[in-house]
This record gives sequence, C-alpha cells and structure tokens, in this order.
Amino acid sequence: MPGIKGNRRTLYTKKIIKESLIELLQTNDIHQITVTNICNKADINRGTFYSYYKDAFDLLQSIEDELFDQILRYLNETPAEDYTDSLLIKVLELIAENKDLCKILLCKQRDGRIIDRILYIASKANLEPLFDKSNEFDESHFDYLIRYSVGGILAIIQVWLENNLKKSPREIVKIINNINKLNYNTFN
Repeated sequence: MPGIKGNRRTLYTKKIIKESLIELLQTNDIHQITVTNICNKADINRGTFYSYYKDAFDLLQSIEDELFDQILRYLNETPAEDYTDSLLIKVLELIAENKDLCKILLCKQRDGRIIDRILYIASKANLEPLFDKSNEFDESHFDYLIRYSVGGILAIIQVWLENNLKKSPREIVKIINNINKLNYNTFN
C-alpha cells in the first residue's frame, strides 16, 4: 500500500528522495534546486515527490527535523553530568553517520537558521546540576555560556567535517574537553 507511513516502499522512496537532495546540495544551493532536479536524480515522477513533500525546501526541512529531533532525544535521555562525554559522543556519531548532510548544513550553508536550531536545542539542556557545582557561575550568564559553548563546539565540528572525519568521535570529544580545561585553567 503506497503512501502509508512505515510501508517499506514508502520508506525506500523517501530515502531515495532525501539522498537525491543531499547529493544535489553538494554542488547547488537549495534555491537552485527544483523538484524536477530531485525527481530526475531519484528516478521518480513528480507526483510521487508531491505525495510526500511540498517542494525542495519542505524536503530539506524534513531532513533537518529528523536530525535535530534525534539530537533532542539524545539530550533528553542523557543525564547532565554526561553531557561532555556520552552526549557529545552520541551527537558526533550521528554527525558521522550523516556526514554529507552535516557538511552541507554546518559547513556549506552556514545558515543562521541552523545556528538558531542548535542554540534552541542547547537551551533545552538541563544545566542546573552543573551550576550547583560552581560557586562562580551566575545563572544570569546562561545565555552567554550556551552561545560560547555552542560556537566553540560547532567550530571544532566544522573543522572535523572539513577534514573528512579523520579523527573518531571519541578523539573529537577529548579535544573539546581538553580545550574546555585549557580555557578554564587559563582564565582562573
């Protein structure tokens, strides 16, 4: 039964459509990509495309939503004390699994909308247990902390993606944590 959510044929078709858009985004901006381009690449007809998505922007939004929803699930299931290790590893492994998409979103497009989504996810983090450990941190500085941390981590992830993931997620987490320690030791 085509069109039914969860149907193998539907899942396969959506997968091919998404892969086609990601491939096209490697050489084109989203504004340059048409539904016809996607359909030709996916070897489907336009009617099939329109049964799932409104246009190329809707398709890209759907792909982004899947990625960010997974990161939110990781955030919600990870205790705050494990953010700097296990949460980062999970997110970096997800980025590695979706390398081409993440290269486009985080390196090629550098879209403010993506940064806003990352900041939104970071603002959902339960950092209160971490505040309690520090007498020097004032909760009014939360927004500064989030932006500083996200900016630094995002820059490291961009370099990692641009270098074709030559280091493992665990090595990148170690780099991030070492830089955080260096910053802490330098300014305290």
